[in-house]
Amino acid sequence: MHDAPPWRPIIRLALAALTVFIGFGCLLPLFPVWAQGFARNSTDVGLATTLAAGVGLIAARPLAARLMEGRHRMPTMAAGVVVCTAATASFPWAANLLTVMGLRAIQGLGFGLMTTASISAITDLSPPAKRGQIMGYYGAMNALSFIIGPLLGAWIARVWSIDVAFYTAAAISGLALLLVAGVREPAKPPVTLKRLGLHEVFDVPAMRRVVPGHFLAILLHGAILTFLPLRLAAHDGWMTAEAFFAIDAAVLIALRIGVGKRFDTLGRTPFVRTGLAALGTAGLLLGLGDHDVAFAAAAVAYGVGFGAYVPAVSALVGDVMPESHRARGFAVFLLAFDLALALGGVAVAPLADSAGLGAALFVAGLGPLLALALYLVPAPRPRTA
Repeated sequence: MHDAPPWRPIIRLALAALTVFIGFGCLLPLFPVWAQGFARNSTDVGLATTLAAGVGLIAARPLAARLMEGRHRMPTMAAGVVVCTAATASFPWAANLLTVMGLRAIQGLGFGLMTTASISAITDLSPPAKRGQIMGYYGAMNALSFIIGPLLGAWIARVWSIDVAFYTAAAISGLALLLVAGVREPAKPPVTLKRLGLHEVFDVPAMRRVVPGHFLAILLHGAILTFLPLRLAAHDGWMTAEAFFAIDAAVLIALRIGVGKRFDTLGRTPFVRTGLAALGTAGLLLGLGDHDVAFAAAAVAYGVGFGAYVPAVSALVGDVMPESHRARGFAVFLLAFDLALALGGVAVAPLADSAGLGAALFVAGLGPLLALALYLVPAPRPRTA
């Protein structure tokens, strides 16, 4: 059939992204606790965990757009894998907070190049009528990294050491190079860019809501990556950071596989709104709760939120951006993610030091609810003469 997706290259790209995500996931329960050894307070941990990574991610998006528009995506994806892998393998040699932040920024740069290239390539290969479904499956596969990565990283750190966990994470990430080699891409429409012009993305009306909404939604993610491992490390119950991420990912995968084609047949907006409401609920539960049941409920809500919101809003970007400027559209969309990730762990850090980690997570949880308010306001109608 004309609309049948080319599953073989899509699966290879998704598996390549999965290996890098697993390598990154190995560090989720470890990195903030490890970074404490170089830090003076929660703000330093936030600087090392999310702000430094965000700086690298922010630098990667316009670079990826420049490298890819009118060109194949695989060279950029391979370059990102190499940079991310090298930085991850270098963490055991860090001597101080500044070195940690520098390596984290380089890791973020590589991760940003890889993710921008992979989502652009998979969008190129996805027929519009099946784009939401494929984005859902792609995200579900990457969500496996939140189960495999944290459990594997925590186990290796307990049995051997955190240095071995870093080296293992780097080795797993490097496997992506074998998977992207030889992937054949469709021809790209020629684009002549005198300047990057990322601001031109906002000439598309829908992007004026998508980009700020995405920034507000992901602020919580930055706070969770920074402060949840610290909050749960001091918790006496069975809930650990790796258990939280495993529950979150299992729910996300089940939702995306169960929903499947409905990401396309029901439209994007219902899933965007439902996802944002669930993300906000998760943040409030993490802030107010102080026992295993509340943390488990937050993990479920977080899985529902990301499971519904991310593929729907990603497909929306693919819908509204013309193919000739799709890499640019995704670069700006992901730039909003990067800024939120960078600031999410730092903006609420003073509150974490003064009022506690729960208060910081509660305030961060208001971000997705503000984003939901943006999507509840009716879009302005075009003016008529």
